[in-house]
Amino acid sequence: MSKYELPDLPSDKELGLTAEEIKELEAEFGDTGPEMSPEEMAALLGEEPPAPAPTSDKPSAKQTAAAGTDVGQPSKRELRAAERALKKAEDEAAKASRARAKQEKEAAKDKAKQKKKAASGDDEAAESEEAAPEAIEEGPRSKWRGLATAAILLAACIFASSRTGQPRPVPANAGEAEFSSARAMGTLVEIARAPHPTGSPEHARVRAYLIDRLTALGLAPEIQTTTSVIQRGSYVQSATVRNVVARIAGAASTGAVLVTAHYDSRELALGAADDGSGVVSILEALRAMQASEPLQNDLIVLFTDAEELGLLGARAFVNEHPWMADVRLALSLEMRGGGGPSIMFETGQENGWIVRAYRAADPTAYGNSMSYEVYQRLPRDTDYTPFKEAGIQGLNFAGIDNAHVYHQVYDSPENMSESTIQHHGTHVLNAMLYLGNQDLGEALDAPNVTFFNVPGFGFFTYDARWILPISGVLLVLFVLALLVTRDATGSSVGVLVGAGISTLGMALSYAAATALAGWLPGFHPELGSLHGSAYHSEGWYVLTLACGALAIVTALHGVARRWLHLNSLALGATIVPLGAAAWLSYAMPLAAMDFQWPVAAALSAILLLGILRRNAPGVVGWTLTLLLALPVLAFLEPVTELLWIAMSFELAGPLAVLMVITAYLCLPAIDGLRHPNSWWAPATSVVVGAAALGIGILTARATPDRPSPSTLVYALDHGAREALWITSPLPDSTANTAAREWAVTQAGSEFGSARDLSKFAYTFRGDTFGDVPVADADFVDAPRPEIYTAYSEPVGGKRRVLMSVRSRIGAEVMAFQYTGGSGTRLLSINGKTVPDPGAMEWAFHAGEPDPVVLLELEVPTDEQLELNIVEHTLRPQEILGAGVFERPETLAPDITRLSDRAMLLTRFAATSFDEGDEASFDLELLHDSLTAGNRTATGTASVAYMISADVTADAVGTEADGADTPDDTTGAEADAAADTAGAVADTTLVAEPDTSSARPDTTTGRADTTGTGAALGRGPGRLE
Repeated sequence: MSKYELPDLPSDKELGLTAEEIKELEAEFGDTGPEMSPEEMAALLGEEPPAPAPTSDKPSAKQTAAAGTDVGQPSKRELRAAERALKKAEDEAAKASRARAKQEKEAAKDKAKQKKKAASGDDEAAESEEAAPEAIEEGPRSKWRGLATAAILLAACIFASSRTGQPRPVPANAGEAEFSSARAMGTLVEIARAPHPTGSPEHARVRAYLIDRLTALGLAPEIQTTTSVIQRGSYVQSATVRNVVARIAGAASTGAVLVTAHYDSRELALGAADDGSGVVSILEALRAMQASEPLQNDLIVLFTDAEELGLLGARAFVNEHPWMADVRLALSLEMRGGGGPSIMFETGQENGWIVRAYRAADPTAYGNSMSYEVYQRLPRDTDYTPFKEAGIQGLNFAGIDNAHVYHQVYDSPENMSESTIQHHGTHVLNAMLYLGNQDLGEALDAPNVTFFNVPGFGFFTYDARWILPISGVLLVLFVLALLVTRDATGSSVGVLVGAGISTLGMALSYAAATALAGWLPGFHPELGSLHGSAYHSEGWYVLTLACGALAIVTALHGVARRWLHLNSLALGATIVPLGAAAWLSYAMPLAAMDFQWPVAAALSAILLLGILRRNAPGVVGWTLTLLLALPVLAFLEPVTELLWIAMSFELAGPLAVLMVITAYLCLPAIDGLRHPNSWWAPATSVVVGAAALGIGILTARATPDRPSPSTLVYALDHGAREALWITSPLPDSTANTAAREWAVTQAGSEFGSARDLSKFAYTFRGDTFGDVPVADADFVDAPRPEIYTAYSEPVGGKRRVLMSVRSRIGAEVMAFQYTGGSGTRLLSINGKTVPDPGAMEWAFHAGEPDPVVLLELEVPTDEQLELNIVEHTLRPQEILGAGVFERPETLAPDITRLSDRAMLLTRFAATSFDEGDEASFDLELLHDSLTAGNRTATGTASVAYMISADVTADAVGTEADGADTPDDTTGAEADAAADTAGAVADTTLVAEPDTSSARPDTTTGRADTTGTGAALGRGPGRLE
């Protein structure tokens, strides 16, 4: 190195020289001649010249010419050149110094001018300054940061998924005190061998199996048999229910803990998930519990009947069973699908005590109080609902994944997740062991708590009173972040622009998702036939939504970042979710935390970026923003997932908006996806989303695992001697032509016309189908129902009529509709009051009668009694022959169209009740006699009438009536009956006087009545 130190000259850019100034300098100094050689520079500096490069021994011509020159001393020319170079460097340094001084002077003038403007209150100038473009601090682009960001965020989403937190199945050789899903699955296979709806032979088989299992566990099960009635508008549903109940006495009970699941299935479903999973979980938990110390409190086991018909078994227990008085807590196990975590989704009001007890009892606790808020606003119920309405605190569990199997024929053990059963059973076992040893004599109600899971950290709760203060803290954080952002960027306009851009992203995602949801049905014939989801497989479409949301967010962000600072955009994007959190704090407080904590994490990330300033784009800032994105995903990913599974893809628009909100709350981390450029992330998202959409469409075709719905129903009118086949209308698309072709093949003719068949009670949950395609069918001479009637003297222009009906084909469902005058009212079914007789149009009874269905009607004296009686058998093969409803593997019955059943219509009519020939009788006596299985009435003043199976029921009371001889009845007996009570129109009647010396009386709490038709007995059902 030289002993002379050259000055450390700044660059043109550092000096702030413009291109014009540089040109002026070049023009002023001009060309200074050729650059000095190394030897000249060394001579100028007084140093030794550099060693010459090695050459050959033969000198060149130039070297020969200069041989006489002394190379050790510089020539005069070289000295002059060195002097010029030194002078040039000094001049340039002086010029730079003058330029720097000029720049500083101008900056000082600008600063003074700004202070003067601020002091004088020049608003227009201030607004001009504030609206100036923000200075964008850009760090160096990294080739690996974008991919690393994507990988970390994707891994966080997978880890936060509700599907990753389930316990593993436990094998059958596990310890005696441990719940084993393998052992429970063995029991499930036995229960779910065939559909077992209420009243079916399979239903009776399952009930007997449960009694055997409970007996083998050392319990003494009983059967509660009674009738339960509910009314929904014009639709009355009743059932003869048979609940299986058992009780384990506690060592020092302070109250009873009840655990319940229902053992009936839907009409055609095997019922493995709904609710065989709950039943087997309770049975295996009871077995494991016996290996532990005895409980202090009583434990009541309740396997309810007729849950699928309107919670009728649970309502019967709550309203009538004497053990209900001892119940302090209820645990209900349900299933709305076939997999996923077992979620604690519902509690009673004032749930603080029970939720904290659940957290203490169960290390696998899983739930989110948002589900509690949502569920209580939906028109959905479970067997816990009657207990909750009765003020009983409790926990309600259900799995909701694999929702397409819900209520379907393929709700089989093969489609039931063993991990879900393990989770289900672990919940109920832990809860029974813990709650069974708590003091239930104390108050079990405490102020509501918020509860949720944090992946990897478990189940958290805190008092609901913290919800509003947390929202207040969020507002403070937002103000602080706004101040920091303004200080970092010099402007707050970018925050408003960021809010507008995020709102635009939500709108675009909603529109795209809604359009997608409207386009997909053409590929899915199963749309509308599933109870738990829109399509068999929706995951690919949800992935499409997620990719579309990410593409929209990253594309808009990439454009906006050319002009706006990250802090401004990120802060603006928090305004909508912050508002949502504040609104939820008031409207749905137990759901607010799902927005509060993600917003808190996003605002914290923005504050850190503002504090780091120039270092924000570095590795430290990137790492911190990724860490603060994790709480956002930990809350909103499972919420979005569970909301999708619970509400199906039909909620595509709101789901897409929620995904966009999630992405915008992660915007400080997502900014890393702009490396190495701004377009690879949205482009990749579009490609992946398009691929997912394509896979979803390709897999939409019917398969044995995902069959298309098909409908075939047999309808028979006894009076008209007409039979029809029914199928469902073809959809607008041709996607389900296979189902129509199968129906035509089975029916043997085309469905060339359409008719309204509502007279057959062809309705789904009270809604008729309108005109449906029909084809002619062979008439099958099936036995008609056995009917008995009796009536009282008129009171106030009305009379009471009792009618007992028994299906002789073993129909699981009977429906009744009065078609005569408008004054006829159905007062009760099997002694249970119809809530609003005047509004009723159809009344349904399900289950095996005990032994008959007894109707109590009120008929004006100037009207005739006319009823349509429709039998629905869910085993149509027994009257139509085997093979009629066999299908290819790619087709399944459409449960929403009541497929695979036979409907048989019988009309009953009594044209008049002639005064003077009527017989008054003890209504209560006849009611008890019929309910007890004795179809006779006591005394000469009481008579039971039967329409024979040989009578054309449609013709009773009309011109087409024919007085046929009834079965097992002589003409003399018929005449005697007519002499006793008078012939009713042309109907042949049979009088059977009571010859029994005593009749069984199994009712309790019966009201005293008179023979004039007072209220029938009301009371609890029998215990067998």
